[in-house]
Amino acid sequence: MKRLLIVDDELAIVEALQDILSVEGYDVDTAFNGAEGLHRMADAKPDLVLLDLMMPVMDGREMLRRMREDDGLRDIPVVVMSAGRISDEERRSSARFLAKPFELDVLLDTIAELLVEPQPNA
Repeated sequence: MKRLLIVDDELAIVEALQDILSVEGYDVDTAFNGAEGLHRMADAKPDLVLLDLMMPVMDGREMLRRMREDDGLRDIPVVVMSAGRISDEERRSSARFLAKPFELDVLLDTIAELLVEPQPNA
């Protein structure tokens, strides 16, 4: 079972995504700011992170920067979810960007696409 980490400070969004993604068969962890997200990643390395940018304590930009500087975390795919704009550099350092509000089908397709394991060459 693939493990996802949702990092967002909006409780309603976190709960809704956690419910939906659990029904879809994912093991879902949650955090409400970047510092908590990095701490959760140390406990159980997720296969993918859903990351909001605007949060208290440590925002998503700082969490993403720290992930990309850490050899053990840099290759984990990140889907940035934000109502705000992101820079070209942030787009390059994340696996995908979804503007809030986004369609649930788009999110599910994005997650599935990023979690596809490469097949060995025959």
